[in-house]
Amino acid sequence: MAGTVHPDRISDVSPSLRPGGLGGIDASLSPDTLRLTLRPEPLGVSPDGLGMLWHRVHRAEGFKLRLVSSDSRARLIEARVRGGDARWRDRWVRWSFAVRRARELQGGDAVEAQDLLLEADTKLILLVLPGETREATLEILPILDGETNSGTYPFEVLLTDLSDGVTHSNGKAHRGALLDAMVRFEHPKSAFLEMLPGIYQEAMDDLRRASDDPSEPPFFERYLLGIEDAFEPIQSTLNALASLFGPYSTPPDFLLWVATWVCMPINENWPEMKRRRLISEAVDLFRWRGTKKGLSRYLQIYTGVMPQIDDMPVEGMRLGPNTKLGMTKLGDIPPHTFVVNLAVPDPAAINEEIVHDIITFEKPAHTAYALRIVRQMPTA
Repeated sequence: MAGTVHPDRISDVSPSLRPGGLGGIDASLSPDTLRLTLRPEPLGVSPDGLGMLWHRVHRAEGFKLRLVSSDSRARLIEARVRGGDARWRDRWVRWSFAVRRARELQGGDAVEAQDLLLEADTKLILLVLPGETREATLEILPILDGETNSGTYPFEVLLTDLSDGVTHSNGKAHRGALLDAMVRFEHPKSAFLEMLPGIYQEAMDDLRRASDDPSEPPFFERYLLGIEDAFEPIQSTLNALASLFGPYSTPPDFLLWVATWVCMPINENWPEMKRRRLISEAVDLFRWRGTKKGLSRYLQIYTGVMPQIDDMPVEGMRLGPNTKLGMTKLGDIPPHTFVVNLAVPDPAAINEEIVHDIITFEKPAHTAYALRIVRQMPTA
């Protein structure tokens, strides 16, 4: 269900607003009620704090504000939240929305024509172009801080059309509307309680039925929740333990440690993604170590280009009484010697010392080599 719009109540909210709603903007908020679990504020070091998943993406969940334009002009709509009673805390609120990338879709260079998040993300201003639909997410973030209690909290989303009149200059008032919704905070259920004999769970159910507020856990269950909170950092670490061993999921500080598990020496001067790719292919590289294929792949991971490796010995041209000119190659490459040619876009960006280390690590012990790093010729 969507939140209810009350344009007729605007005049009672603020003298800068007047009845009539948002005119050419249809606004809705869904759902009208959201149930959230109260959580303690995380303390100390946790896997999330370490950035256990370096590619973590936050997907906001909460109330969805939807603005649909049926108008012929662009509008700036301001959205802010006001609690229904004295228990409400503004710090619970956080707005988020999909950022537009193209400047022309943002309305130009003027600050007045941009999407904005203000006042620690508690106030949102969205530009709605003619015929456009804009969406934003209203997150409610309750924390067990000694002041936040379980229960139902009504609130209102106050929408103001900032583009419809300027109050201070010509006396006109902004249009606006209200969307009603409510959020219900509940204490988490104790996982430890489910591990105890059923007689304890039955006793807790009896206490809830006898309580004036069934959403408030009995003392014994709250006592167990306190113990669970103490063990939560350890449990979170154990739950995320597998990610420590993944080349693409382990934190950057753990890469050197993960590399030791596959006996792969890691140069800390390498870019992070190249080090992760090297660790992920360590087993295959060891399988082909000492071969042309293994060395080529190792160099490709570091340089980004496939090298040319010439491992065929060549007897160069010799001048003497029996010299014959014909299919002759200049330069002499003795047996057990190979030449590595690297054609890269920018030779200055390649650390030659690292390339030498790679070749020394990968080549057979009895061989010698020559290295040539040249600029890659542009293709037509």
